[in-house]
Parts: sequence; C-alpha cells; structure tokens
Amino acid sequence: MEFVVHSYCLKGARQEPLLPPVTLTPTTLTLTVAELIRQTVAEQIAALSVQHWLEQAALREMLDRQYLSERDVLQQAHEGAVVMPQASAPPDLDVGTEVERALKGFETRAFRVLHNGVMLQRLDETIELSPPSTLAFIRLVPLLGG
Repeated sequence: MEFVVHSYCLKGARQEPLLPPVTLTPTTLTLTVAELIRQTVAEQIAALSVQHWLEQAALREMLDRQYLSERDVLQQAHEGAVVMPQASAPPDLDVGTEVERALKGFETRAFRVLHNGVMLQRLDETIELSPPSTLAFIRLVPLLGG
C-alpha cells in the first residue's frame, strides 16, 4: 500500500511546499515516528537526486547545443565523432547523515509531523497507517519580531 508524505513550510498564514511530495510503500502498516522519518528522508533524497540530475542534464544539453565551438566540433570530428558532454552525476548525499539530522530536527521541534491532522510528539510514538492516511512534515518559521 502506498502513502504520500507532503512537506510544507508555514510562514505566517502562508503555506509553501518545502520538498516535493514522496510516496512511501512501507512493509508494515504500523510505524514509529522515527521509522516514518527515516523512510521519508530516504525517498526525498532519492527524488531530489533524480530531479537534480535531470535538471543538470537538460541544462548541459541546452548550453552545449548553444555554445559548442566550431573548434570543438572540428576537433571531435577529427577524433571520429562529435558528441555533447554528459551532465555530471547527482550530488552524493549520505542518507544516514540526513536521517540523523531529520531525527534531531524533530526532537528539537524544527519541524513537526502530522498523521491525519494529529501532531505527533515522540520518535517512539506508534502510528497505524490505513487508507486514506494523510502524512505531512511541517516546518514552522517564526515571524520576524517574535
């Protein structure tokens, strides 16, 4: 069964997406908050890595088509084939490190986790997922001046 986790940033009365929504397919429908955070962070990193690589690849292709010099074309033709440079690999993020940061962020209330509109309080708190469970990570940003 699949569940979507949305991440938002609340700035005063405005609600803005913080990270792209991710889909989780947990092996069990009973999770602790810590397990939910671990799975969500891993999926967010995977989604962002793919998105970054695709954006890099598209940008590299556009720039290369526009600015590949005649000298580069002639040199590559002399070597046998004219090819566009490949986009670089996505950034190498350590999932374990990012999960630990997220767990610490939850404990210090940098962000909150809601399950079906209920704010979860502890990492060892157990939640029961069932359709149509709604899951949200909410980053609270204090207003300027207090």
